[in-house]
Formats: sequence, C-alpha cells, structure tokens
Amino acid sequence: MRVALFFDGKNHVRDLRRAVGERWVDHGRLADWVLHRVGGTTLYAAHYYTGVPGVQEGEPERRSLSELLEDLEHRPGFFVHRFNRRHESRPCPSCGEGVSGHVHTQVHTSLVADLIMMAVQDAYDIAVVFSSDAEVIPGIQAAHALGKRVWVASLLTEGMSRSLSRSAWAVLDMAKEGGALEAVDTQGGEALRAPSTPEAIDEEVCRELRRAQAHFEEGGGFVGAHYFLHRWKGHKIPEAPEARRQALQRLVEENRVETYEVDGKEAVRVTSVWSVPEHEGSQEP
Repeated sequence: MRVALFFDGKNHVRDLRRAVGERWVDHGRLADWVLHRVGGTTLYAAHYYTGVPGVQEGEPERRSLSELLEDLEHRPGFFVHRFNRRHESRPCPSCGEGVSGHVHTQVHTSLVADLIMMAVQDAYDIAVVFSSDAEVIPGIQAAHALGKRVWVASLLTEGMSRSLSRSAWAVLDMAKEGGALEAVDTQGGEALRAPSTPEAIDEEVCRELRRAQAHFEEGGGFVGAHYFLHRWKGHKIPEAPEARRQALQRLVEENRVETYEVDGKEAVRVTSVWSVPEHEGSQEP
C-alpha cells in the first residue's frame, strides 16, 4: 500500500512544540512510524506546506524554520512547499478594535489541490494529513470519493475540529499511541541516544560534518566553523557547542578534519585524504 504524507506546517510545528518542546525531531523516523501504523508498505512522498516569515519578523523564528526546512529537503521523498506569509490587520467583529495576525497564503489550498490531484493520478492508496484545520476537509472528502483512504494525524488532537475528525477515514492520535513520541524524538529510545564515549562522538561529528558539507557545497558554499558548532542540527552529535568543539579538535589532531579560511571566516571540512567508511558510503545526507 502506497502512502503519501501531507503536512500543514503551521499546525504541525505548533503541535510538535507543545508535545516535545525544542527537541530535534527526526521526520524520517516519524514517516516510517506512521507508514507502518496506517498499514502502508511504501512511502510515495511526504509534502510539507508552510508560510515563511518576512524579513521584518524575528530572526530566531526564521532561523529555526529554515533549519527545519533544510533538514526536510535533504531527506529522500520529502518535498517542501514555501509560500509568502504576510502580516495583516483587520477590525475585530466583536469589539471593533484592530486585530493583527499572520496570513499563510496558499498553504491549505495547495495542500488540498495536491491531495486531490495525486488521488486522481492514483499516486497513493493511503494519505495521512498532519493538520487540525477544517480547511482541509474538502480535499479529504474528494480523495475519499476517488477511492482513497485519508487519515488525519496529530500529536495533539484536543483542539481538532470535530467535523475534521468525522471526515477522516481514521484519526491517528500520536500522543496516545505507544512508542509514537519515542519514534519522533531523537533523544528517546536506546537506538536514538547520543553516543557517550569520545570515540563514538567523534565518529558522529565526522559523519554530520560530511552531511553539512554535502548540503552547503551543493550550493557553492562552505561549512562555517561557528555555524557547525552553534547552529547545525545533528541527529546524534552533542548539542553543547563546547562538546562539539572538543570533538572537532580531536579530529583535527587526527588529520580527519581541517580548518581553513574563506572571506575572513573560519571554515571546517573533512580532509580529502580521509576515506569514507563503507557502512557510511550509502547513507543519504
């Protein structure tokens, strides 16, 4: 059974932050867990729809979203759809006072359109929509009419529209599912725990540096040392910059990693003379 995932970015991130806080979430593991939970055998694709903040909005929010979207775009089968998000003010219908907020243009309409179009194309057998917004209901109903099963998934279902839950083939309440949070939280579960010995940490840092190089060099860039120490989101490497710094220093001393200068900035990379272990050669960045 082919499964397609459709993420309403704003709803999805809001629920994740309430459920797991700021911990890094492995969306590849999330996709695998959902795939098996709904009875699927193959992931057709995972589509993520989101509004992006304007330049006048907070830098921390833009940076956090950018890091998430970059991670998703480098996962096989994941596709990110960005739309401009504008700030809009309008009078409150009750009190008449001005009310301001963000408008995520085209997010829901694009999600619904793709949900229907891919159903018409017979691209999937089961769809899973990560949203609690009733605006996706027409797409769900249309996909059902085309013979597809559409689940609605969320980590927090208490705020879900009742009409949305009724329109779905079934609701996947991940907060109540055994093992769901462990499947998405890279800090949970023995297989997901960060390595504890210096040797193991060094291996993971080296692997993540290769991943960062593949990401930035594809666009003609480089891995800034400060960025890698403070902002790069790795799956198993330490979060503390000092722990990463110590690992890089050990790797430099072993000639596995080198630092160099680009436009007055310190950059870092895996040395070209250091061969890639066979078990890493087939991994996706």
